[in-house]
Parts: sequence; structure tokens; C-alpha cells
Amino acid sequence: MNIKKRISGVLFVVATLLLSSVSTSALAKKIRIGLAVDQLFESRVAENNAIKVAAEKLGFEVIEVVADGDAQTQNAQIQSLVVQRVDAILVCAVDQNTIERALMRAKRARIPVIAYDRALPDSRTVAAFVGPDSISDGFEAGKYMAEQLKGIEGKVQVLELLGALNDQNGIDRSKGFNKALNALPNVEIISVPTDWDSAKALAATENAFQANPNIKAIFAATDTQIPAIETVLSNLNKAHKVGQDGHIVVTGVNGSNDGYAATVSGFADGIVVMDLTNIGEKSVQLAAALIRGESVGKHNVVPGQFYSHDNIVENKADIWGAN
Repeated sequence: MNIKKRISGVLFVVATLLLSSVSTSALAKKIRIGLAVDQLFESRVAENNAIKVAAEKLGFEVIEVVADGDAQTQNAQIQSLVVQRVDAILVCAVDQNTIERALMRAKRARIPVIAYDRALPDSRTVAAFVGPDSISDGFEAGKYMAEQLKGIEGKVQVLELLGALNDQNGIDRSKGFNKALNALPNVEIISVPTDWDSAKALAATENAFQANPNIKAIFAATDTQIPAIETVLSNLNKAHKVGQDGHIVVTGVNGSNDGYAATVSGFADGIVVMDLTNIGEKSVQLAAALIRGESVGKHNVVPGQFYSHDNIVENKADIWGAN
């Protein structure tokens, strides 16, 4: 073999190895998940942590952006994730209408979008939703409340502290709660929006009792507002515990530490606890399936569970051990 043939052979082998290396590198490209978060608070952090743990187990990278409650900011953040060519986007929307334009860009770029925790029922872009059944959650809290109130004669006034009126979870929790209370024909529901804000919840509770001092029960669309309720009732000398004369029935939805503490102490009668870990894990599983080109269910519900003052302590490890 002459020298030219030998050099040519060596160059061919080197070129083949280089091409093989590039090909292997391309195949091994790390999957990146864009995580577009509305804002950070206790339950959202728990969901996001579950997402990150599940993604890490699959070897996925998570690029998290937080909108701090600003819909325009979230719209820009999602467009940035599209420009970065992430492989999928998980979004908990601040406001569906504002971010739909960015989600359309994701769809055109063939980036699957999964709505987590908060459904986007009117979106033309979302491949799947995973989150709570908020109608059921509101119903379970209302059902327990109705049981406690059913023996009272005459008009029974109930204060409902609504969530945000542009949030599907808030809308659906109210629907479920009102459906459950319809079982009592003598109930009058006083509904006040709070935008998930505890300061607004405190002011709304003060105003409601000033106008209606005989309110018998309070439903908090988020149990993070129960401490605000307790502050008001304490100031009015109405913060009687479960089982005591004059007790005002209090229920809520979420599963926060505030809700847990209030239920354990007996100030609150019970709360619906969301399965935040399962929501986070399922979000990543859906993203992985969509990235692989597989079909997934459009609506994936992770139900919550109601825990009363009587049984919440014995179930603490099962509930908060996972969350």
C-alpha cells in the first residue's frame, strides 16, 4: 500500500469517527422543559418542586420562569422559551387571554404545551391539562359545611370568600361549593371576591360581619386565608372552636400549612387537600409522552381529599409527607 492510500484510509477513519461523535452528541441532546409559573407561593412551590424532581429522574433540564402575577410578563417569558426551542412547555397561567398569543407561537414551533394546576378551557393551543377537579374540591368543602348547618332553623347566612374571578380554579371551586349548599333551602350565600389576597379576605370578612353579624359559616376558596378569618373572628369574640357553643363553621381548599394548623386547632372544621406531588409528576409524564410523539388524554384530573378536624392529624404523614 502506497503512502497516499494509507493517509487516505486514516483520514476516512478519522472522518467517520468524528461524524459518529457528532451524531451521538445530537442524539444525546438533553431534553429541556420550559416551566412558566404564574407566581410563587406555598402550594405552587410544592408543585414546582415535584415537577423538578420528576424531570431530574428522566434526565430532563427545567428552565423556570416566574411571572410574579403579571400576565404580560408571562406572555413575554413564554415567547422567550419558544425562542430557546425548549422541547415542551408547562404553564400555570396568570390569565389565559393574555398569554394565548405566546402559546400560539409555541404551537407553530411544534412545542407541546401542558397546562398544569389551572385549566385553560378556551385555549386552542394546549395539548393537555393536569390539575385538580376544582368543582369537586369546592363541592366536598361545601358538602361538609352543609352537614354541619342542616339542623339550624330559619335563614342561615354563609360567607363565601371567592378566589380570582379570572382564575378557572376560583370559578370552579365556587360552582362546586354553591352546588353543595343548594341542598339547604334556607341558606343565603354572601359571595365576596378576594383575588386570592389575604388582606382583601380580612377586609371582606370584617365588612361582611359588620353588615351581617349572624353569619354561621365561612368558605375560603384558598385555606391560606383562614388566618385572616381567625383574626377577624377573634376580634369579634367569635373564634369558638369546633364543638363549642357559637362555633362558626369554616372550610377551605388547598392543603396549606395555614389550613392544616387551623384545622388541627379546631378553629376550622376541615379542608380539601390537593395532591400537589401527583400533579407535578403527571405534568412531566405528559410532557415526556408528547415529546416522544405519543397521544395523551386531554383532561387529566388529580382529585383532592377532604380532611376534617377529627381525622386530619392521623393523616398528616400521608398528606404532607408527600407534599
